[in-house]
Amino acid sequence: MSPKTDRRSKQGLESRLRIIEATFEIAHELGYQGTSIAKVSARSGLPASSVYWHFADKDELFAEVLQHSFDQWLETMPAWEPPTIGEGLREAVSLRIRSAVKSIASSPEFWRLGLMLALERQAIEPEARRRFIEIRRSVLDSLAAFWDQALPAGHSERSPGMPALFARFTMATSDGIFISAQIDDEFDLLLLADLLIDSLEAAAKRLA
Repeated sequence: MSPKTDRRSKQGLESRLRIIEATFEIAHELGYQGTSIAKVSARSGLPASSVYWHFADKDELFAEVLQHSFDQWLETMPAWEPPTIGEGLREAVSLRIRSAVKSIASSPEFWRLGLMLALERQAIEPEARRRFIEIRRSVLDSLAAFWDQALPAGHSERSPGMPALFARFTMATSDGIFISAQIDDEFDLLLLADLLIDSLEAAAKRLA
C-alpha cells in the first residue's frame, strides 16, 4: 500500500471516529430523536456527504455509536470468565459486580442510549435497536457461562436452567442500579452492589 493510500485510510478512520464521537455527544444531550445528520455534520466539522459516505443513514450511524461505546465500556471491566482455581464464589462475584457497577456509573452513555432505543419498541430504527439487544445477549451468554461454573456442583441436575436465570437476574438488577443512579445521584452504588452480591451468594448457596 502506498503512503498516499495509507494517509487516506488514516484520514478516513479519523473522520469516522469524529462522526461517531459527535453523534455520541449530541445523543447524550438531545436523545435519539433530537439527533440529526445536520447536527452531526455541524458538530464534527465534516460535511453531510462525509457522514453518508461512512454510514448509510442515521440508524446505521447509531448502531455503530452503540458498538463503539460498548467496546470502550468493556475495556474498563474484567470479563465474566469462570472463577479461577481457588477463587471463592463471593470473591469472584464481588470483583465482577463491583467493577461492573463502577463502570456503569462512570461511563453511563452506552446504557442510557441503548436502553432508550430498546424501550421504544418500534421498528423504525431496527438496526440500532437490534445491535443493542445483540450486545446484551452476548453479555448474558458470558454471565450464564460464569454462573454455570460458579454455582454449586450438581446444580444442573437439581435445578436446570439456573445459570441463565442467575445471568438474567444479574443483568436486570444492574439495569435497575444504573437507572436509579441516573435519577438520584444520592444512591450509594457500592452499597447497592454489596446488597446484590449478598443476594446472589445466598441464592447460590440455596442450590447446594
